Amino acid sequence: MGIKCIVVDDEPLAAQVLVSFIHKTPDLQLVKVFHDPIEALAFVKQEKTDLIFLDIQMQELSGLELMQLAPPGVQVVLVSAYDEYAVEGFDREAIDYLLKPVSFERFARAVQRVLARSTVTVSQPAGTDYIFVRTDKRIVRVDVKDILFVEALRNYVAIQTVKQKILTLQNLRSFEELLAPFRFIRVHKSFIISLDKIDSIEKQRIFTGPHCVPIGDAYLKQFMEAISMPR
Repeated sequence: MGIKCIVVDDEPLAAQVLVSFIHKTPDLQLVKVFHDPIEALAFVKQEKTDLIFLDIQMQELSGLELMQLAPPGVQVVLVSAYDEYAVEGFDREAIDYLLKPVSFERFARAVQRVLARSTVTVSQPAGTDYIFVRTDKRIVRVDVKDILFVEALRNYVAIQTVKQKILTLQNLRSFEELLAPFRFIRVHKSFIISLDKIDSIEKQRIFTGPHCVPIGDAYLKQFMEAISMPR
């Protein structure tokens, strides 16, 4: 069936270029093309979507804003005529960033990144308190009780346990959803932390073992509510 993808771009000609590339790529299955980002957001919230080729500068809702509102697990390749949004795009866990005009060679490399990410699994067998994580060529069992925090590192995620750091080709949003039932909370755009492993908090910094994790301004109120402390 291939990876189910949509194209979101308010410029029809730019969208058509991506559509032609997708039709040349057997691993991709084009589901729909949107010129209205709000319609696209409604679609991905209702229908299973694996991947979005997403323009950034659009009216009413930017591509970066749509990324934040999309369900966890949806992969995004950003497409823009400007390179100034690249850092923010990767901070928000975009798989790749394509500059217009997009060549097929560059498009194909982005698809390879998507395929590499898609073959990586993070799973939790039903009723268990451990997860399986693919790292390099191995699948590693990680006990949830041993995880201190999870950190986004561009295209990788680092799982810091009490004994070691485990790198996996994945995105932070997948872990946020997977670990939520185990009293983990996102405290920064790049960090999810175990509430049970917090030793102390000082000036928007969390100390857990020998590590220090920052608390982002956007996450501070939610975090303080989670630990039942006034701000």
